Amino acid sequence: MNEAKIKSLCWRLTIGLELLTAVLAVPTAVLFIIIAGVYSFEKSILVVIGATIALFTSYIIPTIRFLKFQKLLRTTIPNTFSNKSLLEKQKIKRQLLEFPKRNLGYFLVQWSFGIPLAAFVTFQFFTPTIVEYLPYFILPILIYPVLGVSHFFLSELLVSEVLITKELKDLPLESETIPKVGIYARIFFTMSAVFTMTLTALGYLLLVEVTKFAQLQNAEVTLVLMAVFITVNIFVLTSLFVKAMKFNTIQMANRYKELAIGDLRESVPIISTDELGHGSIFLNSFIHSIRKITSVVIEESDKLNADAKVIATQTQGLTQAMMEQASSSEEMSAGVEEMSASIRSTAFGAKKQNDITKEAKDLVIGMESSIISIHDMMSLTESETKQMEEETKLGQTALHSTLSAMSEIETSVDHTSNVIQVIGEISDKIGLLSLNASIEAARAGDAGRGFAVVASEISKLGEQTLSNTKRILEAVSKASASTKSGRLAVSNTEKTFTQIGKSVNTTIELIKQSSEMTKKQLELVKNVKDSFEKLTISAMEIEQNTNEQASTSEELAKSIATITEGTEYLNQFVNDIDKLCVALSGKAANLRKTVDFFKI
Repeated sequence: MNEAKIKSLCWRLTIGLELLTAVLAVPTAVLFIIIAGVYSFEKSILVVIGATIALFTSYIIPTIRFLKFQKLLRTTIPNTFSNKSLLEKQKIKRQLLEFPKRNLGYFLVQWSFGIPLAAFVTFQFFTPTIVEYLPYFILPILIYPVLGVSHFFLSELLVSEVLITKELKDLPLESETIPKVGIYARIFFTMSAVFTMTLTALGYLLLVEVTKFAQLQNAEVTLVLMAVFITVNIFVLTSLFVKAMKFNTIQMANRYKELAIGDLRESVPIISTDELGHGSIFLNSFIHSIRKITSVVIEESDKLNADAKVIATQTQGLTQAMMEQASSSEEMSAGVEEMSASIRSTAFGAKKQNDITKEAKDLVIGMESSIISIHDMMSLTESETKQMEEETKLGQTALHSTLSAMSEIETSVDHTSNVIQVIGEISDKIGLLSLNASIEAARAGDAGRGFAVVASEISKLGEQTLSNTKRILEAVSKASASTKSGRLAVSNTEKTFTQIGKSVNTTIELIKQSSEMTKKQLELVKNVKDSFEKLTISAMEIEQNTNEQASTSEELAKSIATITEGTEYLNQFVNDIDKLCVALSGKAANLRKTVDFFKI
């Protein structure tokens, strides 16, 4: 909406609401006060003056409403509205939908201020009685329901002109975010307003007339006049209700009519908060979904038609290529069979070579084991020979020591023989001495008896010593003879050990040479074994490769045969696809014609 339309709508709303107030509610209220209060003509004029002053004074409230409503509408100006976020736009739309309900506060403030002000101005000219004062208290019950319902419907009708604009019409809203004022509530409050006005006005007048609380003037005419005003109010109220319902219903009916002919371009404007307004949200969601589905179907049907034509064109070239591929695969199959036979022959030769290589390798491994055993035995022999050499040297040293010891023994034996001879001479001398002692003891008589005993014992000792000396001398003579024989034997043994040592040295040198030769043989055998291992691995690889090549060639031959069969089948399948593409293109065209029923 532009600025001119906004001002026009604000004035129309303000004037329309005030006309409802000034033309319907104010005359009815003044007439009710005058009739119910049994005012005289002069006092009636004062009541009209007080009501007029209060009415014009209360226009400050409509002015505030005018400015507030104008500010809200200015947010819907296209340039301003387009710069707002989606949440801000949805908030503006919700405020417009809630405006009729919030507008009730303005009239409540206006009349809650206006009725006391009218009574205050009127009663400045005279002092009222209880009968004249009481209608002002009953007036809100008479007027508020009718004014509230009429203001609500008129506000909703005028706000709907904003809600059907392009900027707000298609703006989506969640149903849960909109306060609902249902049709049942609208009908209930409308009927309540009608019955409240009728029962309050006519009931109060009839009660006053029956109870003689006040004396009504021209009661019949008064009641008829009051009934006419009430009828006018009821007519205007029900007209607004029907117009609001009709406007919303017409919008829904027009949209259903357009949907019936496949027109999906427009959505249903949400212009009320009743079930029809909430239903518009779900209907718009449905239209939006159908629009998206239809767009996708149209787009996909066009693609399907184009793709079917492309596939039909490509399948013709594919058929020719399949025929050429079939002939090529046959030639390839023959070549692969020849290659497979050659590979199988190579594989057989490679297998024989691998077997021979394995046998030679086993022989080399056996030779290596024998050489290793000989080398180990030579090493052991060398070790034992060295040990023998050391033991021979030790034996020579021991024999030399033995010879030295036996020479010393021999010398000692000679010395011992000399010493024994000296002992023998001493024994002879002891025997002589003991004999002399015995003689001397015998001469001494009794005094020499003790000495004679000693001399006798010394004589025995000398004899024993001489006897032992003879035996020792015989033993020493035998030991000397044995020592000489042993020294001769040890000397001969030493000579033998010396010859053995020389032989051992010679043997060690020979063993060392043999060990060196076995080491060289081991290195040569190891090199030969490594070469045979490499040859074996190479032979195994050749055998494996040839076997794999043979298997591959066989599989390749089978694959080529399969490809040939598949090519023939695929050629037939492509022909079928070509036919299907033609049929599919026709169906896509029919689908597009069917979907063209919907206008998006």
